[in-house]
Amino acid sequence: MQGIRILDFTQVLSGPFATMLLSDAGADVVKVERPPQGDITRQWGPPFLCGKSIYFAAFNRGKKSITADFRNSHDRDVVRQLAARADVVIENLRPGTLERFGLGYLDLKSECSRLVYVSIRGYRENSPRARDPALEVVLEGESGLMAITGNPDQPARQGIAVIDMMTGALAVAKIMEALYARERRGQGDHVVLSLEETAQLLMTHPYLMHTATQSPYPAAGTTHPSIAPYEHFATADTPIIVGAVNDAEFARLSQLLGHPEWARGPWSSNAGRVADRLKLHAALEAIFRTEPGPVWVDRLGQAKLVVGLVRPLADAAEAWRNDDLPKLSSHDNRWGSLVYPASPWKKAGLVTSAPDLGEDGLEVVSRWLEKRDGRKDTGSPAGV
Repeated sequence: MQGIRILDFTQVLSGPFATMLLSDAGADVVKVERPPQGDITRQWGPPFLCGKSIYFAAFNRGKKSITADFRNSHDRDVVRQLAARADVVIENLRPGTLERFGLGYLDLKSECSRLVYVSIRGYRENSPRARDPALEVVLEGESGLMAITGNPDQPARQGIAVIDMMTGALAVAKIMEALYARERRGQGDHVVLSLEETAQLLMTHPYLMHTATQSPYPAAGTTHPSIAPYEHFATADTPIIVGAVNDAEFARLSQLLGHPEWARGPWSSNAGRVADRLKLHAALEAIFRTEPGPVWVDRLGQAKLVVGLVRPLADAAEAWRNDDLPKLSSHDNRWGSLVYPASPWKKAGLVTSAPDLGEDGLEVVSRWLEKRDGRKDTGSPAGV
């Protein structure tokens, strides 16, 4: 993505996650924020670090920031000039927002036919709710994802915003597809995605279970509706997760636990184990409770079985920070030293941390528009 310029009008998560990954891939990402607040996640917290939002820091590294008040004709003109020099414009604002200021796809396409314009919506096009705003938690509820998560008596939100992040990842794929097509056709495109469609895609298996067989897909903690064992078990200390996804694996597990007969009786097939999952769970857990979790991880691992500890976040984060796998890092006066997980496009090395609001206005305008008249960045909208 070296040499690809991306003008980023997104905020919160779906769009910022996409543009962060594109920055990792080498794209030049300029985040356009509306003063005086900018991206609303700049205010999300606690926790804060150096007075700044950790949430914002997590998904906005590697980008430049300019400010633009779209009600100001000068700012709109500067933004249009930047868009005319961009390869990609991406936005996830309420439908009609950019169009109202002459910054919609049709407006910008007339000036740059090669532009790839990406719109991330809450709801799919042509739906009765197409112009409604949306949030991750609402789509989790509406799609049924919340109903199949957690325990039966209490719907649960996902621990992280999986619909937003999946939508961002899909946006990256669609952008790369559109840029590839542009090289062949010489024309850009308008790519439209929605959180609603992403949520439905994530629910492919539960929806198919219901529509094809009318089978339930209840919330059931860590268990799986079609596989057993595939869940967490208490041990003498730290819980473990064990999955035996075929009969051969269950036979090895039974042998290791001293009960080879389990693999010859009613539990010899996955269907039999699923039908009798409560009794199976109790039998397995009674044995797992006799030793600490790490002991079972070692024993089952040596038998080529799939097993892991159920770690508290603090333990998991410390284990990640202290392992020898590649990581990304940033060091500056704004945030201090931060370490980030690697991404598919940037496995290790230094990255720039999330920018302060509007700090790159003069540099971006000078570089993208090749203005060299020495004017200073006064902090005014668009940094000019």
